[in-house]
Amino acid sequence: MRKLHILKSVLDLFWFFSLIGAIGIIILLPFYLFSSDMDMAIKIKGQEILNQNAFTKGLVFINVISALIFLYSIFLLRKVVGLFQRREIFKTEVVRLFNLIGKLIVISTIMSNVSVFIYNMIERNHLGISIDFGSYDSFLVSVSIGLFFMVISEIFKIAMNIKEESELII
Repeated sequence: MRKLHILKSVLDLFWFFSLIGAIGIIILLPFYLFSSDMDMAIKIKGQEILNQNAFTKGLVFINVISALIFLYSIFLLRKVVGLFQRREIFKTEVVRLFNLIGKLIVISTIMSNVSVFIYNMIERNHLGISIDFGSYDSFLVSVSIGLFFMVISEIFKIAMNIKEESELII
């Protein structure tokens, strides 16, 4: 159980600092999107966004939405850990939350990576794929983590059914 408390503390710390950053981004985003003379350096996945035209502003907006979706998945994971702390493990809500967390992580990853790919293709005239091995920001690792949460959801669903069947037998 100690590991569960550590996990909850780490998630809470990440959530707190990410929420501060998200609030700042949400406040500054309208100024960036609707101002033509705002000169702000923006980096997305290591790519510096050079031009400030409608296309790049759309790219920034999509990546902000992607980040907020990921932040929401962390919120849901905190909720699951809270359920585990209350020993509510084999519940329908846990299965649903794990599945939703996985889907949100996959959606967030695809949104951010596809938008940067399209940016490189259109703005930089560079068509390429980068596979970062050993990086936690890797497309493959992020999608794998999302799929892992969906698999965990299915495992918990199977475990719930086995638990219900065993309770009926007894």
